[in-house]
Amino acid sequence: MPGVLNDPGNRTLRRELLGFGTKSVCEEMLKRGVPLRLNDGDPSIGRFYMKQCASRSLDNDDLFIQFGGLGYAWSNITKRIGFEASAGIDYDPDFRVQDGAMWVYFRPSATAAKKFDLKMVEAQSSTPLGAILPMPGAQALADQLGNAFLARELERGFTVVRESDGSVGFSLGMLPPGQRPPTPFEHASGGRAVVMNERIDVHQNQRDYAGPFEVTGNGDALYLTLNVEGTAAIDLEVLPRGIGDSWIQSYAQDPNAGPPPATPVLDEPVRSGAIFRRVVSVPKGSYYVVLDNTATAGRTQPSGVGGDDRSASVSLGVEVGGAP
Repeated sequence: MPGVLNDPGNRTLRRELLGFGTKSVCEEMLKRGVPLRLNDGDPSIGRFYMKQCASRSLDNDDLFIQFGGLGYAWSNITKRIGFEASAGIDYDPDFRVQDGAMWVYFRPSATAAKKFDLKMVEAQSSTPLGAILPMPGAQALADQLGNAFLARELERGFTVVRESDGSVGFSLGMLPPGQRPPTPFEHASGGRAVVMNERIDVHQNQRDYAGPFEVTGNGDALYLTLNVEGTAAIDLEVLPRGIGDSWIQSYAQDPNAGPPPATPVLDEPVRSGAIFRRVVSVPKGSYYVVLDNTATAGRTQPSGVGGDDRSASVSLGVEVGGAP
């Protein structure tokens, strides 16, 4: 009934239908990290992980969501920064249906308290501030960038695209019906759930923690597809959520990207050029897929040439389905 549902006069009907799903919005938001990008369509340069979330319906049927969490991001001036952030946002939810898919919109109508707390600036520990920045220095700049970035992203809201096969795409901002988040791989899963399909920049001495991805059955597996460009190789690692959460906490607070706190389920180099595929059978649980471009984890190392940031441009597809 797309014609009826999309009718501007049937907003109340759409709100009532959305009520069935918005009750679990926090549960969904806590499941996976949010990619951070400088511009729409750019590769992700960091992630934000919600650690606390609470929601409630307001008298006007808006949805108020209060959340907090931690994250990391990279810039060529500050290098990696780690931060904690929180906010309370009044969302005006709505949706549209087209070609069997649903575009669910969370438009922010008001923002309550928002807070950005900088935890670490990598450039401060590796380079004398005066050599790269005038006063007030890298930390103050990172504070300004972080607060501006947080405000800009919060003001855009987000769109969830649910396909007819149950797969879900996420994008900050408002995507018009029919438009989808950019993806590097064609969607041909053979019945498996596509849980990630995006491009990621992993700079020298950095890593990215994709996920966590939920595996709901003991007979299931993670199906991984990668394509690496820009550097000779990176390391691919898979870890349970508990271990990955601890590693991310350290990564967001310590300028030195340390080794994993426990042995990964998978630890394998991925060379540039050819498409890499791997099926990882794992017990029921949640898992991170880590892309590592450091010398402290995995089997490969960055180029090691001073001032030569051989950034790895990685296309990553993750599916969950029955093990072969």
